[in-house]
Amino acid sequence: MSKSRSLFLLNDVNFRHIYSPSDVAKIQDLTTNDGLTTSAEEILSDPQAYQDVEIIFSGWSVPKMEADLLNALPNLKAFFYGAGSVRNLVTDAFWKRDILLTSAYKANAVPVAEFTVASVIFGLKQAWTCNRILKSGVDRSDSPNIAGVYFGSKVGVISLGAIGQLVCEKLHHLDLDVLAYDPFADSSVFERCGAQKVDSLDALFAECDVVSLHAPWLPQTEDLIRGEHLRQFKEGATFINTSRGAIVHEQEMVEVLQERPDLFAVIDVIQDESTYHCAALTGLPNVFLTPHIAGSKGRECHRMGAMAVEECRRYLSGEPPITPVTEANMALMA
Repeated sequence: MSKSRSLFLLNDVNFRHIYSPSDVAKIQDLTTNDGLTTSAEEILSDPQAYQDVEIIFSGWSVPKMEADLLNALPNLKAFFYGAGSVRNLVTDAFWKRDILLTSAYKANAVPVAEFTVASVIFGLKQAWTCNRILKSGVDRSDSPNIAGVYFGSKVGVISLGAIGQLVCEKLHHLDLDVLAYDPFADSSVFERCGAQKVDSLDALFAECDVVSLHAPWLPQTEDLIRGEHLRQFKEGATFINTSRGAIVHEQEMVEVLQERPDLFAVIDVIQDESTYHCAALTGLPNVFLTPHIAGSKGRECHRMGAMAVEECRRYLSGEPPITPVTEANMALMA
C-alpha cells in the first residue's frame, strides 16, 4: 500500500525551528515526503505537481489558505499546524473543504506555563524587589510583605484556556491556594485543574498575592484589565502578563505602578511589540520586562513539531486527533 504524500508548507527558518531532524525522519517514515519546504508560490506556479498531496505540515510563516491555493491541492485532507494560533491560515474556503486541522497550541502552552510558575514563585518571594533594593545597600529579606510559597498565599489565574489550566495544574502541586476567574468555563474545568472559582476580577485582585493573565486576545477582551483592578492589589502583590498586551490598558497600568512602588509587574507582552526598548514600562523599577519570550523558544519549538508528528500518526491510524481545531472552537485556543 502506497504512503500518503505530505509536504512542509512554511519557510526554511521556521521549518528548522519547529521540526527536528528526528521528527522529519519520522514524517518520511509515515508518509512520502522529500524533507524540503514548499511555498505557496511554488504550488500555484505548478499545481499539477501537487494534485496528490494529502497532508500538510506547517507552522509560523504559514501562507493563508485562500481558495486558489486550496484548488491547487484538491486531495488535501489533513493540515497539521506545528504552532499555536491558526488565525493566519484559515479562511472561509478552508472551512468549506472540511479539512482536518490540528494545532500544537497545547505544546506551546508548556513553556508559557513554566515561565509563569517561575514568575509566580519569584513574585511570592519578592525576588526582583529584594534584588533591586539590595543593590542600593538595603537588606529587606525579613520584610513582612513577602508572602512566600506556602499555605495562605493566594495566586489568581485569569482565563482557563490551555495555558491557564496548565498553570493551575502546576501551581496546585505547590502548598498555596489557586484561584481562577473565567466566566465561560464550566465548573468541571475548575475542579479538574485544582482551582477555586472566583466570580469577579475585582475579587481576584483584592484577594491574591499574585495574579497571572492568560486570556485570549479578542475584541471583547481588549483593555479587560484596568488600573482599577491593579489598585485593589494588597501591598507587595505581583501582576504577570504572558498573554497579549492589548488585554491590559497599558497607560493605566503604568500609572498604577508609578503610584504604587510596592507592586511589581512581570510583563512579557506589550501593546506595540516594536517598542520594547523605549516602552514606558522599561524605565519603571518595579517592572520585569521581557520581549515576548514566554512561548516556545530554541529547542522548546521541537515540542510543537513532535506534536504535529503524533497528530499525523493518529490520523493515518484512524485514531482521533489530540487537538482538533474547528471554526467553532478556534477562539478558545489560548
